[in-house]
Amino acid sequence: MNRAMAAGQAPGAEPTTDDPDLKHDPGLIELQALRLGVWASLAIAIAGVAAYALSGSDALLLDGLYAGVMALTSVVAARIGTVVQRPPERGWPYGFGGQEALFVLFRSLLLIGMLSVAVVAALRELATWLAGGALPMAVELAPVGAYTLLTVALCLLLAWRQRQAWLASGRRSELLLLESRAAGLDAAITAGAGGALLLGPPLAHTPLAPLVPLSDPLLVILIALVVMAEPVQHFLEALRQTAGAACDPQLIATSRSRVQQQLAELGGDTPVRLLDFSLQKLGRTTFLVAWLDPGQPVDGAWMDALRQRLQANLGELLGPLRCELLLTRQAPFTGGEHGSPSQADANS
Repeated sequence: MNRAMAAGQAPGAEPTTDDPDLKHDPGLIELQALRLGVWASLAIAIAGVAAYALSGSDALLLDGLYAGVMALTSVVAARIGTVVQRPPERGWPYGFGGQEALFVLFRSLLLIGMLSVAVVAALRELATWLAGGALPMAVELAPVGAYTLLTVALCLLLAWRQRQAWLASGRRSELLLLESRAAGLDAAITAGAGGALLLGPPLAHTPLAPLVPLSDPLLVILIALVVMAEPVQHFLEALRQTAGAACDPQLIATSRSRVQQQLAELGGDTPVRLLDFSLQKLGRTTFLVAWLDPGQPVDGAWMDALRQRLQANLGELLGPLRCELLLTRQAPFTGGEHGSPSQADANS
C-alpha cells in the first residue's frame, strides 16, 4: 500500500499535506516543484513576448517561446509525475514509468520542431539580405537590459529550486532533473542573447560593424543550435528506453557484480549460478531480470527472499527497481554484449 492509499486517497488522486508524513513524500515534493515551474516558466514566457513587442527582437521572442513550451510541458509533467507514483496494477503490469519516457520523447520533439522553424526563418532573413534585399528591422534596445536581468534571475532561481527538489526526492525524478537543466540552459541563453544585443552599438565602430544589423537573425540561429543539443540528447535517450534497449554497459557490469556477490553469500555449499542478466530503464524505474540455476531444490519463499534482498541491495544504485528472477538451466543469450555474461562465463 502506498502513502496516498494509506492516507485514504484514491489511487489516482493528488497527494495533500494533511498528513505530516506526506510533507517529505518524494511524489509530493516533485508535484509542488513542477507546479512552481509552470508559473515561473509562464512568467518568463510573458516577459519574452512583451520584450519582443517592445524591441522587435526575434531572439527574445524565441527565448520567450522556449519558456512557453516549458510552461506547457510542465503542466503535463506534473500530471505524469503523479501517475508514475502509482504501483503496478493488472491493466498496467509493468507500472506507469513508460509515460514518463514518452513525455520526454514528445517534449524533445516539440522543442526540436520549434527551434528548427526559428532557424529556417532566420536563414530566410539572411538569404533575403544576401540577395540584395532590405536589412532586418533594427532592434529597440531599451527593454533588452531589464528583460535580460529579470529572466536570468528567474531561470537561475527555478533551476536551483528544481535541483533542490530533485535531491530531496531521492534523485529519482527524471522530470525534475530535466526541468532544472532546461531552466539553467535558458538562463545562459538569455544572458548571451541580451548581452550580444546590448553590445551592438559599441561594435558599430569596429571591424564587426557590418554584422551589427544582422545580429538578431544570427543570434536566433546561434541560440537554436546551442539549445538543440539538449532536446536531441533527451530524445535519443528516451527513444532508446521506449525501444527497449539495455542500460549503459558499465551500469550493467556494476549491477551484475552486486548480484553475483549476493548469490555467492546465499548459495552456501551449493553456489547459485547467474546464467545471464539484463537491465533496462523506463522513465525512473529500472527493470532487472536474472536467469538463475540454483543447483538445488528451492521454493517460493526462497525466491521472494532473494528478490527482496536484491532490490534492497541495488535500490541505492538503480533507484526504483523491479526485480524478476527466472530459474532455468539454459542462458537466454549466446553472446556477452552490453555487460551480459555468455554461457561460458556463467559456467566459469
